[in-house]
Amino acid sequence: MSVDRTASNASPRRLTNAVIRLHAIYFLIPWEHVSYFPGQFVGPYKVYVLLFVLLCAAWAVEVIRFGARKPTPGFAVATLWFWLIFWAGIVQGYVWDDPIKTSVPFYWFLADAVPYADGMLVWYLIHNNRWGKEEFERVLGSVFWIALAMGVESILFYYLRIPNPYSLNHEGQFFLSMFARHHIVASRLGLILVGAAFYFYWRRGGWFYLFASLTGILLVFSTWRRVPIFALFLGAFLLILFFMKFRRRPGAKKKMKSFFVSFLTALVFLACIGVSVMVGTRVRGEFLEASNLSMSVKERLFQYARAVDVFFERPFLGGGPRQGFFYGYSKDTPARMSAYFYGDITRYESGIRGWSTSDLFQENPRKSVPVSLHSLPMNFIVDLGLLGLVLLMAMLTTGVKYSFRIMRLPIHEDSLRLMMPFAVIFSTIAALFVAVSTTAHFYPYWLYAVLFRFLRYLYNEVIQRRLWIF
Repeated sequence: MSVDRTASNASPRRLTNAVIRLHAIYFLIPWEHVSYFPGQFVGPYKVYVLLFVLLCAAWAVEVIRFGARKPTPGFAVATLWFWLIFWAGIVQGYVWDDPIKTSVPFYWFLADAVPYADGMLVWYLIHNNRWGKEEFERVLGSVFWIALAMGVESILFYYLRIPNPYSLNHEGQFFLSMFARHHIVASRLGLILVGAAFYFYWRRGGWFYLFASLTGILLVFSTWRRVPIFALFLGAFLLILFFMKFRRRPGAKKKMKSFFVSFLTALVFLACIGVSVMVGTRVRGEFLEASNLSMSVKERLFQYARAVDVFFERPFLGGGPRQGFFYGYSKDTPARMSAYFYGDITRYESGIRGWSTSDLFQENPRKSVPVSLHSLPMNFIVDLGLLGLVLLMAMLTTGVKYSFRIMRLPIHEDSLRLMMPFAVIFSTIAALFVAVSTTAHFYPYWLYAVLFRFLRYLYNEVIQRRLWIF
């Protein structure tokens, strides 16, 4: 029996919706083994697999109860493409006796595919369950409260200096969450907290959400990661651009004052870039000299060049889910792009941390200690090859397309209130995307699915309301 969405804003498929909201507990599971958590039994990746199994079971129950909608053509092609290259890559690895493919049990490959498969399923279920604003806000709220708890924790143990051996690094220089103990994850959650708080402020009002956004800002700064600090300034800059565009009254002439304020905002943003680098490096005690800072940049660019090498070597199959970065460390991956910039890297002995010849060129990269290429977008490409590149470009063009169309809309009396929820989510996605460009441990593709679908929903909401107003 069909349900009238005009009579109720809530989706009748409550089971899968609840499991998607439950995904937020992923951020409470520490990456490192700590005494207050049984890390040897339960880790973030094992919890991820469990959540995916629960989501599949909930989906199966609802398919029996309600049936299923057909996926969109683009989504169907991407899903078929993903599973095709997944199985073809495994078969090719065993046929060619690939040391990377044959060095682990088969079930590892299935587990490594979970983040991608889970993200695709969440994307489909949002379409299948006909999500409205209520469903999106519930998921955003789940992540908001968990991130807020970490923000409060950072205020108590980092800023107020309450003694706690678990929340600070060994020198007490920056904040490590007791929950998602890896500080890289905590800083990214700070960005999400700021964005979610501003979104709920524009929707519901109230000083509480403004204080929550301040907590998110403090959470970002307490981890002292340079890229998240820069991403925070980037998101604020984009939000100000939207605000300056739609705060004007209808029929008002463009004045020099508006241009001056926009120009001043751009200058402040550029200054903040320098501040985010200098402050972060000083507090963390790393790369204090310009020569060392340039070496860190060189190290990161070298990793990106190796990712391009993997893409050139395996463009159609990729390395496989969470396997591609191993090929970046493999001696069997030709150094096409990296050799162009760095010369003969088989003799490269510059001392780049973790990228010496003993680590980079070996028979079995799994015996070393790398965890990723330290860039979520680049890992996306080396894992899925051409499909990863296509999906990455689709995400980028989608965000740019919607924001460009919104910015071109004419102004009316209700423009600011109507546009700002979209602007906040867009700025949050942009900031988070930049922040994970140097991140190893951040695989919540389900969250990206929710945010991008929410962005499209907010865009359609703006268009429909404007048509109603006019």
